[in-house]
Amino acid sequence: MSSIRAYYLPAESAIDTSHPFSVEQFNALGWKILSVGGGPNEIEQAGRKLAQELGFPITQEGCSVPFHFELEKNAATLAPEMADILRKVGEVKNSETCYANRVVAAVTGGSLQIDVEDVPAAGWVRTHFDAGTLFCIPPGAKYRIPINEQPEGTIGTAFFKETISNHGLLMEKDIDNHPARQAYLKEVLGQT
Repeated sequence: MSSIRAYYLPAESAIDTSHPFSVEQFNALGWKILSVGGGPNEIEQAGRKLAQELGFPITQEGCSVPFHFELEKNAATLAPEMADILRKVGEVKNSETCYANRVVAAVTGGSLQIDVEDVPAAGWVRTHFDAGTLFCIPPGAKYRIPINEQPEGTIGTAFFKETISNHGLLMEKDIDNHPARQAYLKEVLGQT
């Protein structure tokens, strides 16, 4: 089984390991996180099954896309759209992003680092998803991927509700006024 480590990120450069963040807290933010056993193929199949349960058309081309972070030496092994997403996310340090559509990811190797916005606390949580972790990013949830801090060998598969070419990635200034973001905030903060 995978391990998940998550800690509050009180400053841009420090992780507060004395304040862990639980799976239940992620659930309250609308994130779904699961640990599965097995090798890379079994983990990817579990991600595929979760995506199907959520109504994703995963047999459609462009709805299931491998990812890794070795863009400089292995960009050709990525779908062009995924390479473009990772380049955009990596261009600006601590670049905030979110999807207008739900996304599922399966970490099949290494340890993926993501900063997740904790809306109620108005802060960020540094999260390490080890191989064997499946997670679902709710539409409108902000997150950051510190591209340059990813350990070598971090790989996985992302599953998109829409095809990757119509993924609904929102960057920085486009996020806060987007309907998906507004709906997410109402849900997480319990506003009507």
